[in-house]
Amino acid sequence: MKAAVFALFSMLVIMPTTAKGHDTNADHTLDISDVWARKTRRTTSAAVYLKIHNGTETVESITDVSSPIANMATLHLSQEVDGVMRMDMQDSVPVPVGATVAFEPGGLHIMLMGLSKPLAEGDVFPVTLSFEQAGDITVYVDVTGLSGPQTK
Repeated sequence: MKAAVFALFSMLVIMPTTAKGHDTNADHTLDISDVWARKTRRTTSAAVYLKIHNGTETVESITDVSSPIANMATLHLSQEVDGVMRMDMQDSVPVPVGATVAFEPGGLHIMLMGLSKPLAEGDVFPVTLSFEQAGDITVYVDVTGLSGPQTK
């Protein structure tokens, strides 16, 4: 029984999460995929990475993030400014119509601070993204090793 429950849960975690936009056409969706984080040794912070494709006919924006495993979750952008790398909190992140916005190392990411425990490889945990139009969408984060997801 445990194996069956684990297999079902694993399939749900691996499948991309899709949220319907306000358009009544089922082909017009907001798709969230490739959701992952690296394992951590401490509870100080972790970064979450993902891709969002806006297949709706409306510009979308992520306005907030949260997770039950962190005291605080925020949107961040890492970038080089005048030869110095910096990480700046973002109030929102736009997702233009027809575009895919990638949250990836060295760029946009979700910062989790004050983790309830270190993240171990193989862990799975929820993160809720709040969108201006689509509302709240919860995705499940797959914790990888330090090198990130392994491509096949």
